[in-house]
Amino acid sequence: MTKERRLITSALPYTNNVPHLGNIVGSHLPADIFARYNRLQGYQTIFIGGTDEHGTASEIAAQKYGITPRELCDFYYKIHKDIYDWFNISYDNFSRTSKPIHYKTTQEVIAKIHKNGYIIEKSISLPFCNECKRQLSDRYIEGTCPNCNN
Repeated sequence: MTKERRLITSALPYTNNVPHLGNIVGSHLPADIFARYNRLQGYQTIFIGGTDEHGTASEIAAQKYGITPRELCDFYYKIHKDIYDWFNISYDNFSRTSKPIHYKTTQEVIAKIHKNGYIIEKSISLPFCNECKRQLSDRYIEGTCPNCNN
């Protein structure tokens, strides 16, 4: 008889700053407690976490410091890892979303989703900066929304 398997993950914090206590008690610690409990119960358990190195939060922080998002993430990843190690969080794998395996896996998942017809094509309107020739995430937008006046 094989042991029941359990995969446990926690939220992936952005690597745009030093993690705070809320990061630990809000996601890492509860997942760690559950992973430890499952191991004690004899379940074949793997606990996976890491840092999210994509998104506007990291891009804005990198711009603030005048460095690339990759340089920012390289710097903060080590700090995140050291802090979770100091708290003795029992990760079996603490990774980074910038690793090639994550790109490959994501592409495989999206290809399967597309193949099964769960993706539809449509057009949407997004804020665009004509000066810098790029789409702008909502964190870059200031002012009143022309649709809802928010």
